[in-house]
Amino acid sequence: MPSDQEILSDVQDALTWDVRVDATNIDVDVTNGIVTLNGTVDTYTQKLDASQIASRIRGVVDVKNNLVVRPTIMRSDIDIQNDINAALRRDVLVDETNIIVNVSNGIVVLSGSVATMAEKNAAESDAWLTPGVTDVINNIVVTPAVARMDQDIEEDVRASLARDTRIDMTNIDIEVVDAVVYLRGAVSDYTQKWIASDIAWWTPGVRDVINELTVKAAA
Repeated sequence: MPSDQEILSDVQDALTWDVRVDATNIDVDVTNGIVTLNGTVDTYTQKLDASQIASRIRGVVDVKNNLVVRPTIMRSDIDIQNDINAALRRDVLVDETNIIVNVSNGIVVLSGSVATMAEKNAAESDAWLTPGVTDVINNIVVTPAVARMDQDIEEDVRASLARDTRIDMTNIDIEVVDAVVYLRGAVSDYTQKWIASDIAWWTPGVRDVINELTVKAAA
């Protein structure tokens, strides 16, 4: 198991070398395997990429992202809103009919409804990829087109996890209540934790995913 100092060094190196992120103003702290990112970046995409980069480092059990987005080019809220609406219309994964976009001081609030969790997350991705965005608040409600039994959803999530070679589901417990999937138990790395969420999101009938998995890295 890497020490906090080793994890710190690896995260700093990874952020410095990755072309997706300007790490000049990013400060990294590690305590008991928990990585905390502080400082500023130019785009919301860089903020999310920084979390992803840190999460892949061996020994990381959680990532707390406190990065603040300070765009180098300021854009009007209406321009940001128009660009997000256009991106939603172009996105084949999203039915934007019932999605409402509001922007205030660069902060995007998404509301309305979609049929799947995958659509909700795709809409959020479209928003944070838009230049000038400093934060995204996703209040979209998932209303499945066809209601499914909780047991059927649970069986599908379990089967999908079992098929995926990236996941060791030996210690993963799955519960579905009112179409909300709860993931509990332990995985060996932070990446597996979020892959499990992603798999659950794509399951038909799911309204939300609550990921309570803990990371217990191998020694």
